[in-house]
Amino acid sequence: MRSNRFQNKVATSNFTLPVAAFLTTLLWCAEGIYTLDRLLGWGVCGLTAYFWVETNNAHSLIRIRSRLTPSIYLWMTGCIFCLHPLQDGLIVSCLVLASYYLLFKSYQQTEAVSPIFHSFLCLGIGSLFFPQLLFFAPFYLWYTAVYLRSLTWRTFWAAMTGLILPYWFMAGYFLYTEDFGRFTGHFRELILFQPIYYENYRNFDFLQISTIGLVIAFTIIAALHGIRTSFNDKIRTRMFLYLILTQELLIVLLMALQPVHFQVLLGLLVMNSAPILSHYFALTSKRFTDAVFILFLFMFAALSFLNIWTQWLTF
Repeated sequence: MRSNRFQNKVATSNFTLPVAAFLTTLLWCAEGIYTLDRLLGWGVCGLTAYFWVETNNAHSLIRIRSRLTPSIYLWMTGCIFCLHPLQDGLIVSCLVLASYYLLFKSYQQTEAVSPIFHSFLCLGIGSLFFPQLLFFAPFYLWYTAVYLRSLTWRTFWAAMTGLILPYWFMAGYFLYTEDFGRFTGHFRELILFQPIYYENYRNFDFLQISTIGLVIAFTIIAALHGIRTSFNDKIRTRMFLYLILTQELLIVLLMALQPVHFQVLLGLLVMNSAPILSHYFALTSKRFTDAVFILFLFMFAALSFLNIWTQWLTF
């Protein structure tokens, strides 16, 4: 593989992550990092990027030494200004990534009670902020059975215990405060399915459409290449990437069916797209992929300038 192209230099450079962190901080400052909600959002974004560093170190999602996954996550999040304030989308993304890290540790382990319990615990805590996250729980069980080969009766009950545990404490708190209606109301949100009407999608503005279009378009290019060349990866890495790709499809499907949850699902989509894009840019070396990488940087930079310009016009 040739490694003298711009994308390869960026993928293997030790300065990529610090530069990405610096640019992301500048973008946050351009909108107003001095407010508490944006400062906390910046901190959660940095924590998620750190989790991607640890996940790559522990599970080798890319065959070469690269910090491109957290860098791409920081760059996309920095350019998407609606993700800057502290919100459920950022918190849920961080918790879902933590669940990935723990779930990957169960790969082909017959006694994977601890990692699966803690993975589903993170998923359960995330569902306190976004109840629809519980819809992913059956797929997590399917991942452990098909991709990770770690599902047994013991790990099944460990998963159920981890998923239910946050609600056990939540129910106890609301019983103590004599406000149990809020607990049942949390689950009522799961059956509130917004009817699929054209009007539901007309509420999206140009920035939202541009953002989701860019993320999905570049992810599709990367995903198709990853599927076509998956034989180059180890079986273990291949299963991890298939899991992430399946999650990506589910997130897009839920976003298409329930656009009312766009804000939270966008945060999840950006977090989930980062390893797919980094795998593509780090392990390819052609003129086309180099052009796609430059276009990726340019388009998200243009998106950030559009966000800044829109905000200046509102002053």
